[in-house]
Amino acid sequence: MESVIEAGENFYVLRDAQAVVEFSGGTRKDNLFAEKNITTSGGWKVAKWGADNLKPQNMLHLVYGNHIKPQLIYTSRDFLLGSRLSIFERKIVTNPTTGKNEIALEPVINPQLEDWLEETDADNYMRSAAYNLEFAHNVFTSFSLDTSSNLTLKSWDCTDVRAAQMLAKQQNIEQYLLHPDWANYKESDLANLPAFDRINPTKFGDFMYHGRDRVPGQPYYDVPPWWGTEEWTRVSNLIPNFHKSGLKNGYNIKYHIKIPANYFDQFKTNDEKKKEETRLMGVMNEMLAGTENADKAFVSKFLVDANGKQIPGWEILPIENKMSDDAYTNVNNQSNIAHTSGHGIDPSLAGIDTGGKLGGSGSEKRISYQLHIALRTPNKRKILLEPFNKVAKPILKWWPREQFIGFEDISLTTLDQNPTGQQKTVNNNQ
Repeated sequence: MESVIEAGENFYVLRDAQAVVEFSGGTRKDNLFAEKNITTSGGWKVAKWGADNLKPQNMLHLVYGNHIKPQLIYTSRDFLLGSRLSIFERKIVTNPTTGKNEIALEPVINPQLEDWLEETDADNYMRSAAYNLEFAHNVFTSFSLDTSSNLTLKSWDCTDVRAAQMLAKQQNIEQYLLHPDWANYKESDLANLPAFDRINPTKFGDFMYHGRDRVPGQPYYDVPPWWGTEEWTRVSNLIPNFHKSGLKNGYNIKYHIKIPANYFDQFKTNDEKKKEETRLMGVMNEMLAGTENADKAFVSKFLVDANGKQIPGWEILPIENKMSDDAYTNVNNQSNIAHTSGHGIDPSLAGIDTGGKLGGSGSEKRISYQLHIALRTPNKRKILLEPFNKVAKPILKWWPREQFIGFEDISLTTLDQNPTGQQKTVNNNQ
């Protein structure tokens, strides 16, 4: 076990001393995760993602050392995916109540488009893209266009893709670099793909589309809101280790053992005294440690003085500390609340207990679910659907202009409205 742990940039934990060390001062970095100091690969310079160019890998390792993070990410991803991808058509209809024309979305059947979605394995693509969006807020989609206008697409993991640094006069990233192991790579091993050209969509036969939100000061990679809970995640990951060690070895010092100093007077030399001291510590440790030694008795003899008063002898005094477990439980509950807040999701929808009331009535959960779909998914869904509606659609000339790809949702209802308690709907804002 390492005694010194680097917990973050300029931040260290000293295990043995139970202390933290922070190097303060220096220059503030506005560009949080894309470092300006770069490595060179052929003619392209890699825009590093994090100080060591392994920010997504480090965060993934952190996530899967936690008991809540994976569930939160998967739950958010599943909310984005809805029940399935579908084809919709935008139509103008007259509202019978107001008499005004409104835009309505209606599901349609387009066999050619359905066949293309099947050929591109759109469902698996979307599962990968949605996870990358929830995990890293960056979606990398490569397209391949052959001479017959057959277009295929692939979702790349954020751990495999890096942007090439922009030149001084460039406003957009022009190249993306690919490698399965950024911790160990050779410049000659890197593959590269040009960025999608919005003005001329068919300019390149193979290209990369980068779906993302826009965080100020982050020209290369977007920053997910939940990354603000990184330190809370580290704290949360330490708690199980604390309890594991506590259950095995005790949460605190359990005993204060008093040994009369004159006990060692029976040994003539310092070496003999030291040897006996070491032997004695071993015997005491073996006697008191472990679950098999619970409730063991210790018998000692003592002397009395002329007045009948006990002369201090061997003593084993228990040290009681009832607060350690409760204190860590409170920290754990607080970290769970920080996790769910950072992901912007009702913990009851993810089946997560934050130490208080879990869930609520069916009506409360239904409303929470509907609010999440209505308020938290539209913008992210637009990012997920851009590769279809903004990239593939202009290239595939047979794609009808009024039709687009969208998500079907499950709308939870009461049983008197629908015996199954659910019905399919479309989010008009996607």
